[in-house]
Amino acid sequence: MPSLDIDINALPASFGMPAGTGRFRPRYNSAVFAKRVKAAKSLVPAVAKKEASRPGDPHYANYPKFSQHWDADLRSYKYLNDFISPLSANWLDEFAKVARANGTPAQEMSEATLNDEVLQILDLGLERDDRFIEIIDQDDGDGAINYWLGLLNIDPARQSATNLMVRVGRRVGEHVVMCLKDHFASPRPSQLCPAIAPMIDPPATPSFPAGHAVQSYLISYLLAGSLNLPQHDMSDPANPTGVLFDLAARVSQNRIVAGIHYPTDIAAGKAVALECYKKLQNVKSLWGDKTEGQSDEDAPLQYRVRKEFPQYA
Repeated sequence: MPSLDIDINALPASFGMPAGTGRFRPRYNSAVFAKRVKAAKSLVPAVAKKEASRPGDPHYANYPKFSQHWDADLRSYKYLNDFISPLSANWLDEFAKVARANGTPAQEMSEATLNDEVLQILDLGLERDDRFIEIIDQDDGDGAINYWLGLLNIDPARQSATNLMVRVGRRVGEHVVMCLKDHFASPRPSQLCPAIAPMIDPPATPSFPAGHAVQSYLISYLLAGSLNLPQHDMSDPANPTGVLFDLAARVSQNRIVAGIHYPTDIAAGKAVALECYKKLQNVKSLWGDKTEGQSDEDAPLQYRVRKEFPQYA
């Protein structure tokens, strides 16, 4: 039997992964190679020895570490941890104050205020036909993020730091907003007005504040704050201008058009995003320039983003 005949063994975990995840196709002959090695010889590379500081282990092999360019969506948890660690014990209350100062949970509205919010939803609902495909495409996180990647022509393989910055905005925003949603436990619009008839099923999460708004604006703040983009102005951080923020506003408003958020959810989400951005500027691993003696790989993520877009540095 030829040595590379197909040997169908257990499929790897990547089997069935959707396209674009960076995973490889399953291999059906992977057990063949183990039969062809010579056990009398070393199976691992010979690497120069170095002195070690570990007691009882005077030498160790200096093998390379794993590449820092691993799954950006999962690596963003490292920056989430750096963001959360220095926050005070009552950080959630602080963010709740920001949300409440800029919006009102539906269960706390007067009948007149709630009625006005619902009328705005119904009025924007007239745009559902024109925005249908766009709303469906942006419903999940990856679909929405694709709009930022396309806007700046971000190739995750070539601009890995910028792609990671986008994922950090998504991850930090997701964590903060889900904690706030649990805190406020606000009902979705269609729970209080059946006439809204959402065009998509509302997420199984509370309404206030809007998650898409928090994440969209935070991603835009992080990118606009890192790059000197034409026609972007953040001199008034609460009212920034530029195409990145136009995109954030569009994605956020689409959630009202779909009938799954109140306008006040969006306003609160934008304010929470700004508060996240302010606090992220204090995270040394994320924000700032390279310090003396620091390698590019160890430099703050903001510095690495600028290196990938010299035209906007």
